[in-house]
Amino acid sequence: MTQAFELLVNEEGKLVLRRPGMDDVVDVRLRRAFPWSQRDRFISVRDAEGKELLLIEDLEPLESGRRKTVEEWLADTSFIPRIVAVDDVDVRFGYQQWKVRTDRGPAEFRVQEREDIRFLPDGRFRIKDADGTVYEMIGLADLDESSRRAVEALV
Repeated sequence: MTQAFELLVNEEGKLVLRRPGMDDVVDVRLRRAFPWSQRDRFISVRDAEGKELLLIEDLEPLESGRRKTVEEWLADTSFIPRIVAVDDVDVRFGYQQWKVRTDRGPAEFRVQEREDIRFLPDGRFRIKDADGTVYEMIGLADLDESSRRAVEALV
């Protein structure tokens, strides 16, 4: 069971962990232990050096304000663009050039190897581009027809 805590944003814009009977820890970081399979469970609260201070086992039972703080902080600090539409995939010379729309705007990237596209158990896909950026793509059933046609042969 998760211990009592508060997460606050101070006047400098840094996240502060406050626990009863302990000193406040300024500039804590939040990390998902299982970002692909259990996004709302096992959130690690770490100090600036990376030492885990607290593990939030599940966001669901948290009071709504605290849960909102965690969700917003993770959204702002986790960079995994979510592909919501595929405009084009051009296959040539052994690589794929993708033109997509993400939840963070349009993107264009190159995928070197077929193994860089991984199917996730819930139907989503994990795509790693040639520069090492990781994208999440919603399931094929959730894509529009044009996007599905663009990627079905590749996955």
